[in-house]
Parts: sequence; structure tokens; C-alpha cells
Amino acid sequence: MEKGSRKVSQKPEVGGSKSEEKLKEKKPEVVSPEWEKKNNSALNIPHSKIQNKSEIEHPNSEITELPTANSKLQTENTMEVHHHPNVEKKNFKEYVLEGLMIFLAVMMGFIAENVRENISEHKRAGEFARSYFEDIKKDTTALHETMRFSRHKIATIDSALLMLHLPVKMRKDTVLYKQLSVSSNVMPFEPSEGTYEQIKSSGSLRYFDQKLVGLMNSYDVQVKKTVKREDIDLKFIVDQVMPFAIKNFNSEVIYDVYFPHRISNEMYYADSSKRTMRQMINYMVVVKIERLRAIAEYARQMKISGEVLVELRKEYDLE
Repeated sequence: MEKGSRKVSQKPEVGGSKSEEKLKEKKPEVVSPEWEKKNNSALNIPHSKIQNKSEIEHPNSEITELPTANSKLQTENTMEVHHHPNVEKKNFKEYVLEGLMIFLAVMMGFIAENVRENISEHKRAGEFARSYFEDIKKDTTALHETMRFSRHKIATIDSALLMLHLPVKMRKDTVLYKQLSVSSNVMPFEPSEGTYEQIKSSGSLRYFDQKLVGLMNSYDVQVKKTVKREDIDLKFIVDQVMPFAIKNFNSEVIYDVYFPHRISNEMYYADSSKRTMRQMINYMVVVKIERLRAIAEYARQMKISGEVLVELRKEYDLE
């Protein structure tokens, strides 16, 4: 050590590492409150500032312990056991009552659906009935017009037949040409089948009363017969009468007759022999017969159409 140097005595600091080690060495296994109080005073730590045992062992530590009261409560709440409630067993009557209620609910739903469907079907049937009613009225008007034309045509043919039976010198060519032109005219009946075909294709016939369905089917059958008769008449005129007229008569005069023009062309007969005249008579007679058959079909159709209209008015209050 140098001369003149001063000895510095080092005093052990209170609460130093040696004191802590000494305390630790002397610390018993079971710490009593008296021991904690005695050793805290030796370390100059106020008892009021001691929060827990970790401050004794580590006095310079700033670690603080979180309060455990709420954590304890939360743990207890989390660990709470939920018990299922005791369910009272049902007796046989309660099961029967529940089954009856379910059955009644299903039955009421089924009835409500049927009522709704019936209302919808009745409404749809009314719409179809109204449209079909208008179709029948149009057909009836067309039948009246066709029957009027047919009667006029038959009367004209009768006049032409009388003229053809006269001697050639007594025939009036102008009248005969006009009569022959009218006898070759056609006015086919065209039914309004749109609504009925729609009713059939959509399966909506079930919406109608059976009596009305029977009349509708009968009317449809009769319409087909009438149209077939019209086709036979038209085919005979196109295939037989018109080629004969073109061969033996002046078509220019026939044109003047069809359209209201003054007849300015020669009215001749390419073959005025008795054989040709007899053939013309036969053609006129066949055309008359076809018209009479067509009128008979018209009459049957008008009879059924009247019954259909009456039934539709009564069933759906139509006018």
C-alpha cells in the first residue's frame, strides 16, 4: 500500500447481497409472520410497503402481482356445471292429443289447398268459357252467311238448268254466263277452333261441367264433318267444273261477271253439241247436291251451337 494513502473502510450495506444471502441461509422452510416482521425490519423495509413475499426475496424488483379476487371469481363462474332440467314424461293421452293436433293441421292445410285450387280452376274455366262463347258466336254468324250464299247458289243453278234445257236459239247467253259463273263460286266455312284446341291441349276440359263438355265435343265433331263436306265440294269444283268451263266458255266474260264490269267480250261456246250440254247439266246438278249436303251439315252445327251457347250462358252468366 502506498505512503500517505488513506485506508477506506468499507462498511457492509444494509440490505446488500451478503445480508440477503445470510437471510436466505437462515430462512426456515415454514415462514412465520414473526420471522417476516423481524427480517423486514433488518432490511429497513416498511411493513406497510410489503405486498408479497417476492419483495422480500427481490427488494429491487418492480414486479407487482395482479389482484386475484376477480380471477378467482371468473374461474369459479367458468367452472360452473350446468345441469339438465328434469323433463316430465308425457302420458299416453298427451301423445294422442299431439298426434290429433298434427293430423288436424295437415288436414286443414290440405282443405285450404283444395279450396284455393278450386277457386283458381273456376276462374280459369270462366276465362275459357268466355273465349269459347265468342268463338261459337262467330261460327254462328259465319254459318248464317254461308247458308245464305248456298241458297242463292242453288237458286242460280236451278235457273241455269232451266236455261240449258231450252233450245240453243232460245238461250240468253248473257244470263247463262252469269249463272254458270255463280255456280262455280265457293264460300267455304272456316270455324274458330283456337279456344277449343287450347282447352283440350292444356287439359282444361276437367274444369267444365260434364254436360257442357259433351256438347263441346259434339260441336267439335260436327265442325269436322262440315269442313269435310266443304272440302269435297271445293275439290269437285276445282278438279271438274273449272277445267270444263275453261275449255268450253270464254274466261274473259267470266272475269267480267266476277268483277262488276261491262261485258265487252264475245260470249261463245267452244262446243255446243248435245253431249257437251248434257255434261254441263250433270256438273251443275252435282254442285247443287253438294250444296244441299253442306246446308244440312250447317243446320246440324247451328243446332248444337245453340245448345252450347245456352249452356254457357246458364253456367257462366254470359251474354
